[in-house]
Amino acid sequence: MNKGGQFMNGERDYNHATDSNYKSLRQRAEQLYEKRNHLSQESQKAYKNGDGQKAHDLSEQAKKITDEAEYYNRQAAEYVFRENNADSAEDEIDLHGLFVKEAEYILQVRIVQFVKTHQSHLKVIVGKGLHSQGGIAKLKPAIDDMCDESRLKHHIDSKNTGVLVIDLKNVDINQLPQSWLNLPPPSQMPSKPQQSYQPHQQPQYNQQYHKPNQQQHHNNNNNNNNNQLVSLLMKVVCMCINSK
Repeated sequence: MNKGGQFMNGERDYNHATDSNYKSLRQRAEQLYEKRNHLSQESQKAYKNGDGQKAHDLSEQAKKITDEAEYYNRQAAEYVFRENNADSAEDEIDLHGLFVKEAEYILQVRIVQFVKTHQSHLKVIVGKGLHSQGGIAKLKPAIDDMCDESRLKHHIDSKNTGVLVIDLKNVDINQLPQSWLNLPPPSQMPSKPQQSYQPHQQPQYNQQYHKPNQQQHHNNNNNNNNNQLVSLLMKVVCMCINSK
């Protein structure tokens, strides 16, 4: 299986865009969301035609398909985050391959951690949009806006335009948005995903989750911070296809 990894200067240069495992997981989720949409449309059509039972049955099928689609997106998000950050320095976080909502959420968690431990800065690898649809960067402007709204000083790294540096010097924990401070620890997250697709809420997941009708083993990682971030990341995966 092609994992898209190369070695440069003795270090692995991971590229999610050429990782067949990552792409397969995202594509599978996309296919399932399309199937969910079709079932939802058929359910609405049946309801309008006065067949309530058929509408209900189709709606239940759509919910099950949604659960499965979210499972594959969770797998993809966890997988790509671990791969990208396996060799990350302590003061950086790589958000390549994450959807915007996934990236924003996981970055908020890391910023809170850094402010609480009095770190001076955080380097956020957002990329240049080379692998985005149409070659248009999505992560960089979204993270830039997030920092602006939170009044966090930030700038583009002079040595790499794909890296955003957030200045955390003199940042007080109470300066951060209250919603960031209220993020629950992984141990408090419910183990079962919600049974319906609700794009304007944040469904919660435990660090260990299950594919419908099949138990999955969770990969271990030596970096405790990244383990916690991966767990928290699962909370917002199903928000990321709002237009599906």
